Amino acid sequence: MKGKTLFLFSIMLLFITSLQAQTVLTKDAMNSFAKYSASKDIKDLETARKLIDEAYKTASDSTAFKNNLIRSLVYATLARVDSNVKLKYAKDPIEEALHSLSRVSNSKSASDAEVEIAYINSQLKHTYLFRGNKYFKERRFDEALKYFTILDTLVPNNNSIWHNLALLNQELGHYELSANFYEKLINQKPKPEYFLVLANLYETRGDEERALKTLTDGSEAFPQTRDLVFKLINILGNRNDFDELAKFTERGLKLDEFNINLNYLAGFSNEMIGDNLKAEEYYKAVLNINPNNYEGNFALGLLYLNMYLKDQTKSSMMYLSKYYLSKANEIDPNELKSLTSLSILYKHTDDKEELKRINNRINQLKLN
Repeated sequence: MKGKTLFLFSIMLLFITSLQAQTVLTKDAMNSFAKYSASKDIKDLETARKLIDEAYKTASDSTAFKNNLIRSLVYATLARVDSNVKLKYAKDPIEEALHSLSRVSNSKSASDAEVEIAYINSQLKHTYLFRGNKYFKERRFDEALKYFTILDTLVPNNNSIWHNLALLNQELGHYELSANFYEKLINQKPKPEYFLVLANLYETRGDEERALKTLTDGSEAFPQTRDLVFKLINILGNRNDFDELAKFTERGLKLDEFNINLNYLAGFSNEMIGDNLKAEEYYKAVLNINPNNYEGNFALGLLYLNMYLKDQTKSSMMYLSKYYLSKANEIDPNELKSLTSLSILYKHTDDKEELKRINNRINQLKLN
């Protein structure tokens, strides 16, 4: 009996001695971390790591609140200050910090360590940002995406994070996800480039309607942004949407007044919606820029021809049509469309000699 009692006493003594040793290690680790906080000497932080690792070996050690708090403080700080991972670790310091932090956060004592927990999270956020930017620069997009995705959960509604996530998903071909982030950016703080990239993404996915809406919204929000307005005009032109073309070519000409092609397109779209006065104005603008422009002369001549054919009492339209169509023919004698229009004009004016001459020329070109 006496021997058994002595054995139990020995076990208890060993346990108390071990516990006291662990308590000393924890205290020393905290002191070393406090010393680092003042000195910013990474050697002090390394000492704190060695001490807290020693105090974190048994199951009871790893559940102790203070051990986990100090350990997460130390490893979260290491993750940030040793961001290029020059020191040797058994595991990523972020993983070590998160493991201990989860135990701290789930403890009943968590409310007593709010300042420390905030500090740990701040260190981790800075580390995620550093790694995200580092991997982005190195074009390691998958890894960069991982860290910016984590940041998005920790720092919600952050434009800078959304911007990076939009770019990363775009680089990785995740076009739908990328479009979602550009939509968020536009809703929160719109920029012309966001509208342009989003429209391109929709085009890539074959969604022309959404591309068109995006460009329209962007052009309304930023009417002075040439790239937005001109891209919208190109799509509208491909769709033959003349009502919208008439509207946005007018806006485009405020940005590029002497653009021949844009003036011509403005004239054509207005002609298509029945606004002949505006069509005439824009076609004349083409000729003011370049009097020898074939398309401008032909378009104006054809406009007057159509106006004359609708009301043949307007002889002035006939003369104007003849002038501009003849000028177009002089500029390019081999172009059939001006010759064909002159043939129609001479047929309606009953000018048999000119009609014969023009028709002979048309037949000659068709034979060649």
